[in-house]
Amino acid sequence: MPLYPDSQNRINTLYASVSGKLKAEIQAARKSDETDDPIDVLVYDPIAIHLTHFFIKIHCSANAVTLLSLLFGISGSILLYPKDLLLNLAGIACEIFAAILDCCDGQVARLTHSGSRFGRILDGAVDMINYLAIYIVLGFRMMDEPVPFTSPGSVFWSWRIWIVIALAIFLHAGQARMADYYRGLHLYFLKGRSEDYHSRAKDLKAEIAALPAGTSFFHRLCLKAYLLYTLAQEKSTPHSQQLLTLAESGKAREGLAAAYLDHSRKIIQVTNVLSYNLRTYTLFLFLLFKREGYFFLFVFVILEGIKLLMTARYEAIAARLCAEYAPSSSSQAESKAERRDR
Repeated sequence: MPLYPDSQNRINTLYASVSGKLKAEIQAARKSDETDDPIDVLVYDPIAIHLTHFFIKIHCSANAVTLLSLLFGISGSILLYPKDLLLNLAGIACEIFAAILDCCDGQVARLTHSGSRFGRILDGAVDMINYLAIYIVLGFRMMDEPVPFTSPGSVFWSWRIWIVIALAIFLHAGQARMADYYRGLHLYFLKGRSEDYHSRAKDLKAEIAALPAGTSFFHRLCLKAYLLYTLAQEKSTPHSQQLLTLAESGKAREGLAAAYLDHSRKIIQVTNVLSYNLRTYTLFLFLLFKREGYFFLFVFVILEGIKLLMTARYEAIAARLCAEYAPSSSSQAESKAERRDR
């Protein structure tokens, strides 16, 4: 059965002459111009689309590509352990290729219309596992290194590095979680509700409760883990939750989505600062100069500060829009009168 049911010739054209369609395909495979990382757009996506053609041609699913990126990510992190420049460069190359594959899985999903919530969960989990592996490798690499800002050779990291690693993982998870939330919220108001971009805890609870008896343990586990992830996002965004409830009620004054997007477009790229590229290339730079300890200062001070400022800004926007676009007092009075009449 052909991948495109309308015409086998379309497949032949796609792979025989992609140059004329390349830009259109890249555009079709992206989430949106507004939320995509400029490095992904300018560098990774044009490279990834050629690999995506290959994966589609051999009927490789988006989830399989995600798992392949995990393989290269783990391999790259292992190669970052030796204090050897060539091996470290090989590790960086593996990590970059894993990032390209991470672009491919989204392209495959969108071009073949095979995106799913499970794929989104798997993609996020693989991203975190890849970085978890990097942090663990950094911990072992740095145990016998001196602590920055101490006298040379006087204080070494030893077991202390694992306290730093644990804090880095905790803060990293929070930074990525909030970036993912506000990117998804932007896409919600831009494209309408989609489980691929944005989910609410109440809907996930209902979905889990309605799962049939024969549902696999793994599927239940993934949904429950995603529920905990979503609950953590919602707990940190009370005003955004009010805004979503207002938008979903259908009672908001006209123009709410456009107003939110006007505000969000000014800061949406901050979410990409907290995601993969800036964090990773900063790490590579410190690693090559054997100054890995400074990377943790970057995570603790710079990235965490950006996360707190971004969250405060978005929550202020949501609070202001809730007040501005809530039903007018006269409309509320009419609604109460209608309920009394009933």
